[in-house]
Amino acid sequence: MRIPRCGPISPKNVVRLAIFLLLQLLLLAVVLQLNQQVVQNIVQCDHHDNDLHTKDVPCQQLIAEDTGTGPLGYLRVNSHVTDLSSLEISNMSTTQLLLTVHSYLDNADVICQRKIRMGRIDDGGWEVCDDPDVRPREPCIIYSFGINDDFSFDDDSARLYGCHIYSFDPSMVQSAIEYNRSSKVHFYRIGLGGTTLINNKQWPLFTLTDIRRKLGHQNATIDIIKMDIEGSEWGALPQMLRHGELEGVRQFYIEYHLTRDDRRYILPRLKAIQGLARAGFKKFYVHKNKITKTSIKGFPVSRTRCYEVHYLRR
Repeated sequence: MRIPRCGPISPKNVVRLAIFLLLQLLLLAVVLQLNQQVVQNIVQCDHHDNDLHTKDVPCQQLIAEDTGTGPLGYLRVNSHVTDLSSLEISNMSTTQLLLTVHSYLDNADVICQRKIRMGRIDDGGWEVCDDPDVRPREPCIIYSFGINDDFSFDDDSARLYGCHIYSFDPSMVQSAIEYNRSSKVHFYRIGLGGTTLINNKQWPLFTLTDIRRKLGHQNATIDIIKMDIEGSEWGALPQMLRHGELEGVRQFYIEYHLTRDDRRYILPRLKAIQGLARAGFKKFYVHKNKITKTSIKGFPVSRTRCYEVHYLRR
């Protein structure tokens, strides 16, 4: 049996090998070029992090291009649902402001493993996150702003968590100026505002700073703050953030009222919401008020004008 020998490569095989190697090199060059483009896009996003909305297309779309088309594609490109704290929202158009505020408020940031509703199942109750790292523990303090003759949240929170609840509502004019509803629930006929004053309804409003001083809570930890104060949140919230009054607060519940769509109205309100994000608060539950349904330009489905937003801070 003859054993074949390895001989020289024929010219035809040399050409084939050369073509094969050339194709491999071209393929490698294409892959390297694509990788370089992705890196450049990431660097560009990092470099212009504070200018995301100087154009209609947010920076992250340079990387994630699969936004789709039509009304939903437009919404995805021109609104944000996460990481509000890093955006330079002053450069947004009015449409982007509206789409962002209604998208952001409608979506949660974090998961609360165990939510327990304190108070009525319908309007008046609020979801407390009972996770071990954020649940209230005795001795604990809860501030409840906006009662409207419904103490169900306050009563349940006092009964089940043993907290002292301080309830505030200046509109309950038939009630005593202040009284103890129980050994744990204490009512004050005053309201929360951005400035301490008597308003045009002759209701006394106080800043959170002054309320804490009035109650001797300047150095106390407020475990939960609940606010449903019919639009006065927009004056109160910036004052609270500016003076560091939310330090130590683990859970924060607020009903946002969005009654107009113009830029002068929306921009400062989105900045106030952004202030909570920058303070470390994350949304774990959102409830939309179905009575205040409206249409927003550029949003493909109906929206509400009132969002009950539940935050926690870990």
